[in-house]
Amino acid sequence: MTIRKKTSIFITVMVVILLVGGCAGEPTLPPAAGLTPLDPAALAEWPGVVRQQGDGNVVRVVTGAALGAAKALELAAGGQGMVEYGLDVPAGPDVVAQLRLQFLSTQGTGRIQISALDDQGNTVGAIGWVVTGPLPPAQAGVTWLDKRQSVNYKGDWLTADYHVQDLLAELAPGIKSGEVRRYRLLIQVGQGQHVLITKLQFGRDIARALVVSAPASQLAATLGEPVRIEVGLRNTGNQPLRGLAVELVEPYGFGLVLLTPKAQTIAELAPGQEVQLVWQVRAQRPHAVNLDRPWPVRFAVNGTLLAGEIAVRVQDTRPGKVFYVMTEDLEAIDAAGYPKAWGNGNGWLEPAEVLTQMVGKAEKLNAVAETYGAKWTHYIAWPLVKAAQWADGQSTTGRWGQVVAALRQSVLEGAKRGHEYGIHLHLDYDPHLAGNVLSYNPAVDGLWANHLRHGWAHSLTEEGDFDAYNSRTGTLYAYQRVLDELAAASGQGQLITARVGSFDFGDGPADEAMSTRVYRKVGLWATSDADGNAGGVTAGDYGGEIYFARPDDINRPAERLDAVGLVELRPTPRRFINYDAQSAAAMNDLAKQGMDFFVVDGRVRPGVHAIVGFTHAMFVMGNGDWQSLEGGQFDAIGEHLRYLKKEYVDRSLLQFATAGELVRAYLDYYAPAPVALYGARVAHTANVSEYAVDILGCDIPIDNEHPHQVSVKYPLHLRDSAYRIAVLKNGEEIYSTWGLPTPYNDIVFTVNDRTAKYTLKIYHNKYLFKLVQALRAVKAKKLFK
Repeated sequence: MTIRKKTSIFITVMVVILLVGGCAGEPTLPPAAGLTPLDPAALAEWPGVVRQQGDGNVVRVVTGAALGAAKALELAAGGQGMVEYGLDVPAGPDVVAQLRLQFLSTQGTGRIQISALDDQGNTVGAIGWVVTGPLPPAQAGVTWLDKRQSVNYKGDWLTADYHVQDLLAELAPGIKSGEVRRYRLLIQVGQGQHVLITKLQFGRDIARALVVSAPASQLAATLGEPVRIEVGLRNTGNQPLRGLAVELVEPYGFGLVLLTPKAQTIAELAPGQEVQLVWQVRAQRPHAVNLDRPWPVRFAVNGTLLAGEIAVRVQDTRPGKVFYVMTEDLEAIDAAGYPKAWGNGNGWLEPAEVLTQMVGKAEKLNAVAETYGAKWTHYIAWPLVKAAQWADGQSTTGRWGQVVAALRQSVLEGAKRGHEYGIHLHLDYDPHLAGNVLSYNPAVDGLWANHLRHGWAHSLTEEGDFDAYNSRTGTLYAYQRVLDELAAASGQGQLITARVGSFDFGDGPADEAMSTRVYRKVGLWATSDADGNAGGVTAGDYGGEIYFARPDDINRPAERLDAVGLVELRPTPRRFINYDAQSAAAMNDLAKQGMDFFVVDGRVRPGVHAIVGFTHAMFVMGNGDWQSLEGGQFDAIGEHLRYLKKEYVDRSLLQFATAGELVRAYLDYYAPAPVALYGARVAHTANVSEYAVDILGCDIPIDNEHPHQVSVKYPLHLRDSAYRIAVLKNGEEIYSTWGLPTPYNDIVFTVNDRTAKYTLKIYHNKYLFKLVQALRAVKAKKLFK
C-alpha cells in the first residue's frame, strides 16, 4: 500500500471519528442558572397588587433550579420604568411579614417597605430598606435604612420574618398604635432593577395573639401532692382563632408530671374572648433539683410556646442524707528540699518510699477507717506505677517489680474491702508521653521525673479519642481502665470520680469544656478540682460542697438544669478537715460545724449533703520517722472517726461513704434525667460477665407512659475483648449488639419499668473478639465491591 493511500485512509478515519464523537474539548455541563417563564395565567397565584409606571416593564412567573423554590415572581423595571408589588392585611399583634427575594442589579431602585395604614388607607408610619438606588426624601413617620453595598459580589437571597408590630414599635416609635388598622408589605424596583421573589406574604403567629393569665403566678406544694394549674387564655388579636390545641408543657427535669391529658382543644376563640383551662399535675420532684428555682409551667398552642409561666415550688418533707467522705491523694514523695522528712530526702524516689507511702500508709489508713465502718477514697497516681515498671527495666535489684506487684495487690484488696481507688493523673511519671523525662540512679535504685510537669491538662492540649494516647482522652482511658479492672470484683461497679494531679483540670471555658467532655467519654461523672485548677483553694463552705458545675466551668454551679456538666465535690469547710495536720478535736469541731448546718431540729435537711476531708497518705505520720505506721496522726484519725460514729453515725444522721457513693446518691436525687451506671458484677466466668445496671433518678417516673432511652458504659477493661453485649430485663433479653466496641463504650437501650432488674451481660474473649472484627471487616469489604 502506498504512502498516499495510507494517508488517505487515516484522514478518512479521523473525519469519521470527528463526525461521530465530536471535537475533543471541555465536557458539556447541564445548565443550572437558566430561568423559564411560565404562562401568564400563573400570575393569578400571586395575590398581591402590581402597580407599574413607564415602559419596558416585565412582570411574570418563572421557574428554575437556581431559585431554591418551585416558582418565583420576577419584576423587571424598564430603563425608565417602575414596578411595585404589595399586599395588605388587617393589623394585629400576631402578624408576621415573611419574605425571600433577591435583587439582581447594582443600579436602579431596589426597596422593601412595611407600612402601617389607618382606616382610610393612609400611611401613619413605615419602615423601609434601600438595597440599591438613592435614598428617598425624608418623610414624617417613615424610616429608611440604608442597606446598599459598595461591592458587586455579595448578592444573595434576602430572607426574613418580622413581627410587624414589634418592628414598627422599635424602628418607627412615633406610630400611634390606636390608629393602625392594616399593614402593607411592598417591593419596589425601578430604572432597570430586577427582583426575584419566592416568598412575600403575611403569616400569623397565633402565639402572639394569645395572652395567658393565671389567678396565681406562683404556687407551692409538698412532694407527691396534686397541684391544680388554672389559666385564662385570651385572644388579643382582631381575627378569630380556630383549631387550637393548648398543651401544658411539663418542666425539664420531671419536677411536675401531668395527671390529666396534656392537650385541650378550643374549636374557636373570638377576638377578645377568654377561656379558662385547668390541668392537674403531681409535684414529682423538689424544686431543689431545679437548681433551687421553682419549676416553670409553660403552655403551648399548636406546638408553639406562649409567653408567660406559672412557678411552682415543691418542698421535700423527707429527711436528707449527709455523707462523710475521706479523700486522699495516693502518691509518693522523697521530701528533699521540704521542711518535713516525709521520705529519706536524698533527691531520688526509691522503692522503700513508694512501698511505705502508697502501700503501707494507705493500708493502715484503711484499717483505721474499717474499725469504725468508714471508707477511704484514694486518688492514686497510677502513672507512678508505670514509672516503677520503667525503673524495673533499668534496675538489677528486682525491688521495683515488687513495688508494682504490691501496689496492684493493695488496690485489689482495698477495693474488695469497700475503699475506692480513683485515678489521680500526675503525668510527669508517664514514660510514654513526649516531653516527659525519667532519670534512674543505680547507686540508690531511685528514679526522678520532671515535677514541673506534674499535672494533666497542661501536658495534653488535644482532646483525642481512646486510641490517641498522647491526648487527654487517650491517657485518661488508658489509666482508668487499669483501675476499672482492679475494682471489677469489688462490688463497687462503675468508678465515677477522679481528682487530677495538681488539680490541673484545665483553666478557662474552652479548656474546661474539653476536660468535661473527656471525663464523660470515659464514664466519669465527678471531679474534685474546683478553684485548684486556677491556682486557688479547692475547699468550700458547707452548702457549696457539692453541685452540678457548668459544662465549661467547674468553679461555678450550673445556671440551667438543661446545661449541667460534671458533679463537683469540694473538701469542707473552707478551712478543711486535714487528716495529716489536725488534732482529733480540731477535726471534730470542723465536722460538727457541718452537722450543725445540715441538721435542723434533729432532722437532716432534705437533699444530699457532704462533709469531705482531704490529705495525702504520704503526709500522715506516725510517732516515729517517715516509715512509722503507728500512733501519731493515725491515732488522731481513729479518735475522730470514733467521735463521728458515736455522735452522728449511730444516730442515723451521718453515713460513712466513698466519693463514688456520694456522687451516686447526688445523681439519684438531682440528675435531670435518668442516669445509667453499671453496678456490681453479679456473675462472672472466664468468658461471660454480668453486671447490674443501676438507674439513678429516684423520683423520675419510669413506666410505660414515661419510657427513657439511657446510655450505660460497659467496663473499659473489656473494650478489647467484648464481642457481644446483651441487656436483660428481669432475666429476659431486650437488646443485644455485636457492633463492638462502640465509640466510647456506650450501650443505649430503653427503660420503662422502675421496679425491673436490668443487667448487662458481656461475652468477652480476646480471640473471638478479633475473629468477629475480622468477619465484620470482610463483610464490609464485600458490601463496597
